[in-house]
Amino acid sequence: MTGAEMGGDPEEFVIGNEFAEVRVALVRTRNGSRLRVRDAKSGREIMLCPLELESLTWQTPELFSRLLATPYGPEED
Repeated sequence: MTGAEMGGDPEEFVIGNEFAEVRVALVRTRNGSRLRVRDAKSGREIMLCPLELESLTWQTPELFSRLLATPYGPEED
């Protein structure tokens, strides 16, 4: 289903599985294009520029495993 079919931004789409669902959209700003990634459950979102997106490709799967171990930061004592 496309973003237009969902009644939203025509460039928005949903990616999901049994663990998570995010809405992704291309957003044009006066500083250039950004990719908006919004968590469908919490509504939290981030806007990533092309350099930030490219930097994801420099990472290893192990980095993402470590990030998911404490997704909201280290626990406070």
